[in-house]
Amino acid sequence: MKSLFIGRIPWAAMLIFAGATFPAPAQLNEGPITPANEIALFDGKSFSGWMFVSQGTNAPAASIWSVTNGIIVCQGRPNGYARTIQKYRDYLLHAEWRYPAGAGNSGFFLHLNPPDKVWPLCFEAQLLSGSAGEVRMNGGSKANELTVQYPKSVPRQQACSERPLGEWNACDIVCRSNTITVRVNGVLQNKITGTSVFAGTIGLQAEGKLVEFRNLVLEPLP
Repeated sequence: MKSLFIGRIPWAAMLIFAGATFPAPAQLNEGPITPANEIALFDGKSFSGWMFVSQGTNAPAASIWSVTNGIIVCQGRPNGYARTIQKYRDYLLHAEWRYPAGAGNSGFFLHLNPPDKVWPLCFEAQLLSGSAGEVRMNGGSKANELTVQYPKSVPRQQACSERPLGEWNACDIVCRSNTITVRVNGVLQNKITGTSVFAGTIGLQAEGKLVEFRNLVLEPLP
């Protein structure tokens, strides 16, 4: 059986989010969204407010995850993720990523729920090179758009909108009630409805390749 390593940021880090509140679910509005109480999930300097899960290692999280010049650097191995300690619901998430050393694989985990394990219960906004915008169902999560042909994921709906390898990409994700929409570099690539979970933590996936993240900003939605 493969071992699981879980690393936690000190308790005091949670104080950043102590005052956060989350509104009740509302009907999806796919028009422009007005910023509310913007929350920086990453302060550009540290992993305050985050914890780590890795597969098959007792190595410190610092050997996989680090911060350089305001950028989160993930070595990609072993498989696992960094996740927020705080849970969220009904929000717009803006996040940016790039693969600085060739094609890669990663994802943004949404509505991540216990137990902490590699590929936990969550929805994954796929960042695999060439497939960004696909939404995967991990850990038994479900949505209305699953089919016999695609029982575990919903493919992206438009032509690939990723920028050339090595350049920064932007992902804008709206999670509201039981609906998730995913835009990649401004292009609406996916929409899933009837999600089996609609709240949880937010994660950054490590899956085999060097990947970098920056500008992780969340806006709670009214």
